[in-house]
Amino acid sequence: MKLLKTALCSVVFLSSSVCAGQAYYEARSDAMGGAGVASSNREGAAFINPALLALHAPKFNDFALLLPVLGADGSDKDQMADKFDALEGSYDGLEAAINASDAVEIERFRVDLIADLESLKGNTAYVSAGIGFSLVIPSDKMAMAVFYKSYIDAVGVTAIEQSDIDDLTALNPNSPPEVSDLDSQGAVVAGAVSDFGVAISLPLSIVNMPISVGISPKFQRIDTYNYVVSANNFDSSDANDAKYRNDEATFNLDVGVAMEPIGGLVVGVSGRNLISKDVETVETQGRKFTYQVEPLYTAGVAYDWDSLTLTSDIDLNAHQRFDEIDGTQYWRLGGEVRATDWLALRLGYRHDMKNSTSDIYSLGTGLAFGQAFYLDFTGMLGSDDAIGGVLQTSYHF
Repeated sequence: MKLLKTALCSVVFLSSSVCAGQAYYEARSDAMGGAGVASSNREGAAFINPALLALHAPKFNDFALLLPVLGADGSDKDQMADKFDALEGSYDGLEAAINASDAVEIERFRVDLIADLESLKGNTAYVSAGIGFSLVIPSDKMAMAVFYKSYIDAVGVTAIEQSDIDDLTALNPNSPPEVSDLDSQGAVVAGAVSDFGVAISLPLSIVNMPISVGISPKFQRIDTYNYVVSANNFDSSDANDAKYRNDEATFNLDVGVAMEPIGGLVVGVSGRNLISKDVETVETQGRKFTYQVEPLYTAGVAYDWDSLTLTSDIDLNAHQRFDEIDGTQYWRLGGEVRATDWLALRLGYRHDMKNSTSDIYSLGTGLAFGQAFYLDFTGMLGSDDAIGGVLQTSYHF
């Protein structure tokens, strides 16, 4: 099998630029375009800006449990997964026909396999997924939350070799050669970050203006995946096999500041993953990549009326995951209308100022069942048939 070509690398760079950039899921925030540095509720504050815990603390005297939050988004606009399944069927059919010396079936599967290879040229797909929970412990003096979140980005690409098509075109059904693996390849390159930590937030006051600071020390595990195989053996679920996987454990830190200069107006700044860490993927078919966990600084503002919240966040620096891939830098905008005591409607928009990713539009709702149980869900849409959703439940006791 040939080494992974430069052409495949180029496709990886182009396709992976469509990957999502939140690095966490939280239904209310995601419904408002991902904005939350100044507007997150207690349940999501540990993911976004720990300083908000103390700012919220005087309004609540109960525990809040977010369990679970489940999110995913992706795009397979080329139906790449289905095409690989079809290619494998054609390849297996051709192999069986050659073994049986059936010239008619050899010709049929030869034509099918050529069509399958042609249809896979330049195909890409991506998926992001995440889970999380948090437990907020009430305290006026030092608000605290225990949290866990895990997030993965994966991109699938193809590298179709013209030599495979040429060999199949020249194949003589009456005198076929032995079947061997195709030189064309499929690949999945991915990275995942899992955090388990404690968010601590302290209330302060400057000239009677509420201000809070937060810090989140956390244990962090970083997993990388680099799966490259012949196209006739491609199965994206195999990317999790240990031989394609590498991981490292480390320590990291999030910090945040939030203030309320006037009633209802909150301004916040957060810094996530302050300790940089690079993790190399395993080498597969002669190629490996470097997955980066870098600091990301974000500023946000939110204004809260009785039944309406408007909010906006902006990343203060670019965020880059793989060192071979362009970074992202998002501006997020969103709002929430609390139509009744038990129903909230949310709308949002996310734009990448680096133009590396598609614009994302989001819509969500929150439902309260009494004072104890809350259900939130969000839908996301973007160009290139990108689609996603987040579902979470939370409890107050």
